[in-house]
Amino acid sequence: MKRFLRWWSGLFRTFRGRLALTYIAVELSILLLSGVLVYWLLTAQIYREIDERIALQCATLVAEMERSSERFWPFHLEQFAKHFPGTLQLVNSLGEVLYASDRQIIRHGGEKVPKALARAMREENPTFVSTDSLLKKANMRVVSMPVHRNGQVVAVVMLGRSTEDVREVMQKLYMLGGVLGLISMLISGWVGYIIAGRAYSPLRQIIRTAKAVAAGDLSRRLKPRGDDPEMQSLELALNKMFSELEASFAAQKRFTADASHELRIPLTILKGEVEVALRHPRSSEEYQAHLRQHLEMISRMQRIVDDLLTLARADAGQLELVQEEVDLTLLLQEVGQHHLILFAKDQISLEMDIEEGLTVSGDPRQLERVIYNLLNNAYKHAPQRSSVYLHARSEGGSVHIHVRDEGEGIAPEHIEKLFVRFFRADDSRVRQQANSGAGLGLAICKHIVHAHGGSIRVESSPGMGAEFIITLPRA
Repeated sequence: MKRFLRWWSGLFRTFRGRLALTYIAVELSILLLSGVLVYWLLTAQIYREIDERIALQCATLVAEMERSSERFWPFHLEQFAKHFPGTLQLVNSLGEVLYASDRQIIRHGGEKVPKALARAMREENPTFVSTDSLLKKANMRVVSMPVHRNGQVVAVVMLGRSTEDVREVMQKLYMLGGVLGLISMLISGWVGYIIAGRAYSPLRQIIRTAKAVAAGDLSRRLKPRGDDPEMQSLELALNKMFSELEASFAAQKRFTADASHELRIPLTILKGEVEVALRHPRSSEEYQAHLRQHLEMISRMQRIVDDLLTLARADAGQLELVQEEVDLTLLLQEVGQHHLILFAKDQISLEMDIEEGLTVSGDPRQLERVIYNLLNNAYKHAPQRSSVYLHARSEGGSVHIHVRDEGEGIAPEHIEKLFVRFFRADDSRVRQQANSGAGLGLAICKHIVHAHGGSIRVESSPGMGAEFIITLPRA
C-alpha cells in the first residue's frame, strides 16, 4: 500500500502523470458539462410533455365545474380523482382547501406552490411549478388553473403529477452515463500516459546525450526523427550547439597547445643560451652579443603575447577601436613606402596602384596593422626578383584593397584554415625560416577587419601566388 501511495504521489510530479491527469480533468469537465446540458434539455422536454397532459386534463375538469352548480363539484372531483394518477386539490378564493384527494399539494415544495396558487388567482391564468428536482423521489409537477363563476375566480383546481417514473429512468440514464464516463476517463488517462511516454522518448534521448556531452564526450549527437517537425528542429538546434561546443573546446585546446609550443621554443632557446653564457667567464663584448640575442628572443615572445592579448580581447568583444574618418589613400601609401627598403634587400618590387580620395571610418592604427601584416606576409612568401602588388579601388559604397604576391600560392585544402590561429600552411615556402611568424597575424587581421564592418578573403592556387582582398565600407 505504501509503495502504491509513493507511486501515486510521484505520478503527480512527472510530465507523463500530469498529462494523463490533464486528459482525465478535460474528460471529466466535458462529461459534467454534457450531463448538465442533457439534464437541462431533458427536464424541459419532460416538463413540457407533463404540463401539456395535466393542463388538458385540468382544463376538462374546470370546464365541467364551470358548467355545473357548486353542489355538484364534489361529485366531479371524486369521479376525476378515481382516474387521475396523481393528486387533486381544490382551493377557494380565500385559500381554504375545499377538497384534497389524498394529500394537500400546498404543503409540498416550500413556498413554490403557494406562490403559484396566488399567481393563478391573481392573473386568472394557469401556472406550473415543480415541488423539487426532477431526480428527487418526492417531486411533483403541479398545475394551478382558476375556476370562474360570473367572470370572477371563485376557486383554483390544483393537479399534482408525480415524476417518480421519470426519475427512475433518469437515474438509470445517469448511472449508465457515470459508468461509461468513468471508463472513458480511465481510458483517456491511460492513452494520455502512453502518448506522453512516446512524446517523452526523444527527450530522454536528449537528456542522455546532454549528460554525455557534459561528461566530456563532445562527439555525441542526436539522431533526428522525421516524424515530428518540432522535435526534429530542437534536435537539429542541439546538434548544432554540440558541434559548436566541440569546435570551441577543440579550438581552445589547440590554442593552448599552440601558445604553449610557440612560447616554449624561445624559452628553451633563451635558457640554453643563458646556460652557455654562464658556463665560462667571457668578455664584455661576448656578454653584450649574448644579451642582444636574448633581447631579440624576448622581443619575439613579447610579440606573441601581444598578439594573443589582442585576440583574447577580440574574442571577448573588448577590442578597442577609435572611430574616426581615415584617409585610406594616405595610410596605404605610407605603409607601402615603409616596406620599400625591406623589399629592396631581396630585389622585390612593390607595385602600388591606389585610388585618390579613399576614406573609411575606423581606427587608423588598427587598419595600418592589417596592411603591415599582409605586406609582411607577402614579403615572406615572395621569391627574389618578383613583385608584390598593393591596389585599392572604390566600388559603390565599399573600398576594395588587394595585396598580391607571386609566390608558390596556397593549396586549396589550406585556404579555409588560413585565418585560424597558429596555422601555417607550409613554412618551407617561406624564403627565410627566421621570418616565419607564430601564425597569429592573419587571425588578427580577420578580427580587425570584421570589427570595422568589412570582410577579408584570399584567392590562390598552387604556383600562382596568393591575393588577399579586403572590403571596407566607405565613410
